[in-house]
Amino acid sequence: MSDDDYIWTDEHWRLKSLPPSGLPIVLILEPREHVDGPRDLSDNLLAEMGIMLARVERAVLGIDGVERVHILRYGEGSAHLHWWFMARQTGLRQTASGFAMIWDDVLPPTPTDVHHANITTITTA
Repeated sequence: MSDDDYIWTDEHWRLKSLPPSGLPIVLILEPREHVDGPRDLSDNLLAEMGIMLARVERAVLGIDGVERVHILRYGEGSAHLHWWFMARQTGLRQTASGFAMIWDDVLPPTPTDVHHANITTITTA
């Protein structure tokens, strides 16, 4: 994938936004280096990963109406490290914990203009 497919990139990391869905925003953070898991990263990249996880979470929490960010790692069927960020709306307790992924498919999609504004909030942060 080209860097143009991502909302933010640097020398080691890329951040992608998934298309509008039921949650305010769903993002994927991945290292440029193709690795199966954190165990395969150098100590320097592991340190950066911790910082990146916190920075992306802070940026997502900057979206108006987002109360919590679920940070997940799934690798079944994919041999590349991906961190998922799923924003939970304030007061929408149904989307707590593992139910966020289910509700993301059930709720009506976030309007496109709101989705773009949410991306702008994240990239500005």
